[in-house]
Amino acid sequence: MKNILFLICIFTFVPFVVYSFDEKQLLRFKVIKMCNNCDLSSSTLSKTDLNDSIISDTDFSNSKLDKVNFHKSKFKNTNFENSNLEAINFSKSDMNNLNFSDAKLKKANLEGINSNSLIFSNSTVSFANFSGSIFKNSEFINIIFLETNINNTKFLNSKFKNTVIKDQFLENISFIKSDMDLMNFELAEVNNMKIENSSLIGANLKSAKFSNSKITNTNMEGTVLTDAKITNTDLIGVNLKGANLENATLINVDLTNSNLEQVNIINLKLEGVIFCNTVMPSGIRNDQC
Repeated sequence: MKNILFLICIFTFVPFVVYSFDEKQLLRFKVIKMCNNCDLSSSTLSKTDLNDSIISDTDFSNSKLDKVNFHKSKFKNTNFENSNLEAINFSKSDMNNLNFSDAKLKKANLEGINSNSLIFSNSTVSFANFSGSIFKNSEFINIIFLETNINNTKFLNSKFKNTVIKDQFLENISFIKSDMDLMNFELAEVNNMKIENSSLIGANLKSAKFSNSKITNTNMEGTVLTDAKITNTDLIGVNLKGANLENATLINVDLTNSNLEQVNIINLKLEGVIFCNTVMPSGIRNDQC
């Protein structure tokens, strides 16, 4: 009877250690830096050096991966949902079909990555480095790029929803065939940006400064450009119908084949602007054709 009571006490008061991840897979991964079809959810790998790893079909969700070094690694079908990725190093890695939803990416380094089909939804992206990277077929939903470097970056066929990149210096960035509706560039200072065959409907560019940029064949209907300054920039084949350009300044801007119907042009300042088959509120202008 005493033995039974002793066993009951042990099972009652001594907690079991339960892991969501496979401990053997975790130990093996740390040694060989390869993981295929691994369950490493809720694992802890903080400050681990895992550069040049090869990872596929692996779950890192709800894990502690702060300060992990994944430099020059290869990822495919990998889940980082709701994980702590603070100061993680993904630089120069290849990524295909990764989920970063609800992940914490403060000070994360994604410099020079080549990626396809990444999802950033409700992720914390602050003081991070995304520079020199390529994002193809990716989604950025409810994201605020706070003090994050995205210079020299290409976004191809990507989707942005409720995305904020305001009050930052942006240079050498390309958005090709991307959905950027309602994107917030307020107070941004932009140089050499390329936006092509994209949608920027209702975007907020209030008080932004654009220079030496090319925006072509893009839908910017209803865009807010109040107090914006655009210089040495092509706005060719752009639909600006219903946009608000009140107090905006356009200097050496090419408006060839663009539509400015129903645009608010109160106090709009124009200097060296090219009008060629340009639809203005007062009609078509062909001043420089």
